[in-house]
Amino acid sequence: MSRAAELQEQAWGLQGERQYDAAYALTLQALQLVELEEGPESLDAANLLNELAEIERDRQRFSRAVEHATRAEDIEASWSSDSDGAAALPIRMKTESLLGELRRLLGDYALAEAHLKQALHLATLSGDHGEAAARASNDLGVLYKFWGRFDDALALYEAALCSITARVPGDSLELATLKHNIGGALHGKGDFAAAEQPAREAWDIARRLLGDDEPEVLLHATAYAAVLTDLGRFRESEAICRRAHVVFEASFGAEHHEVAANLHNLAAVLAEQGQASEAVELYRRALEIRRRVQGDHHADVGLTLNNLGRLLLDLGQRDEALSVLLEASTTLTAALTSGHPHLGRVRANLQRALAAP
Repeated sequence: MSRAAELQEQAWGLQGERQYDAAYALTLQALQLVELEEGPESLDAANLLNELAEIERDRQRFSRAVEHATRAEDIEASWSSDSDGAAALPIRMKTESLLGELRRLLGDYALAEAHLKQALHLATLSGDHGEAAARASNDLGVLYKFWGRFDDALALYEAALCSITARVPGDSLELATLKHNIGGALHGKGDFAAAEQPAREAWDIARRLLGDDEPEVLLHATAYAAVLTDLGRFRESEAICRRAHVVFEASFGAEHHEVAANLHNLAAVLAEQGQASEAVELYRRALEIRRRVQGDHHADVGLTLNNLGRLLLDLGQRDEALSVLLEASTTLTAALTSGHPHLGRVRANLQRALAAP
């Protein structure tokens, strides 16, 4: 095994333990060795740039992650069809998938779509109509769910689900992820009753495979909790969100976007139960994290602004509510498709604020 490969194996272990600084340093060393030994445009160089992008993504340094993955994409563009061969296709797919995910996290949905469509095309081009194609379909579906294109998302999820169930009988983490995403798309459409079963199945599958308190399991649990909130099952939802908060802060750190998402959901269920003061504090905390991690113009920021503004209006704080809802409307209008249900909600809240005395 080469020294670069040894360094990369060590880095993978550290990354799995969330020791990202050390993992990044070792991966960078491996890249420097590969560039000296194989040249700066080799397959291994592009692959290691993708590894650096993944570490930066996990550290929530999304713009830096984009820089690494874009550099990998530039290297890949220099490869001739004769020189790269089949070994290059998985690297190309990983680069496009990463860039699509990162652009989604940064709120640039149109550019994310182009990358994710390319990843799906490459999966099909490779002749892999199984795992790689299913993963690419799922990733594109996730984007469409966030973008408000729920039917497009569901079509991709169903295609991926058929592939997974044909290849892997019984429980798998892939199956849990797809059930989670199907539930999320149905939830986004407002079909809460239909969303409950796949969301619950995702959580149950993950628990059977990993146990109760793994962060990955609780990510499925919190998606289910959001459905429970809209079904009026507030105590069940609150209990899940409070447990997840403890695990997420311990696992991801207090400033992580998943912590913010869970705080947002916990605030929503507390607001429904009349615990307005705590809900306002949690929305403000979620908003602070989301602004820092995702930027001021991301749809997630607009969503939290909308919920916060609506609650402030209910509490009679009309002036602040109006300011918050104006920003929410601007942010969501720029970020989402015209028919997205979040736009209807924010416009209704804004009209109510404008009409308030």
